[in-house]
Amino acid sequence: MVSLPSAWKRHLVTAAGPLALAAAMIVYVTGRSGPGAPPLPAYTVTATGDQAASAEGQGAARLRLARAGAKGARFEIVLRPATPPEGKVVAYAFTFDAPDAEPAPLDARVELAPEGVIRLSGAGRALEGARELRVVVGEPAAIGKFVDAAARAAANATDADVRVVTVPIDRD
Repeated sequence: MVSLPSAWKRHLVTAAGPLALAAAMIVYVTGRSGPGAPPLPAYTVTATGDQAASAEGQGAARLRLARAGAKGARFEIVLRPATPPEGKVVAYAFTFDAPDAEPAPLDARVELAPEGVIRLSGAGRALEGARELRVVVGEPAAIGKFVDAAARAAANATDADVRVVTVPIDRD
């Protein structure tokens, strides 16, 4: 016959393993993002357009494009962090044709390097009519869903966890 204390101990040990693992996962996930996470670094921007001109700066880079989109024109935007971000980051790019306009997703290739460098490249026609490009950068949990990234871009809302990098577009 099994005594009550040893049966109780056996059930406790059986349940304690999965509970400890669940608690560890909660600490790991919440410890990596949110108010206690290290802030996202500042980004330096390099913008190269079809005018063979390049501008560089922290939020001050400008992309120069021909007024009438030349056939085969390309652009490239590179965001380089001051220091590698602590966690994995994602980036969403949007164009704006006016300051208070709705964000339009940018049709471009987005590449993310392990050290946090973000490269956007595409055809100049993807920027037709756009006056500004905004890139929303942050950890997936900090940004949320695609619609949340679009809302951040529209509000141009930067904080310690999410950066909105703005690149004005000049037309020659």
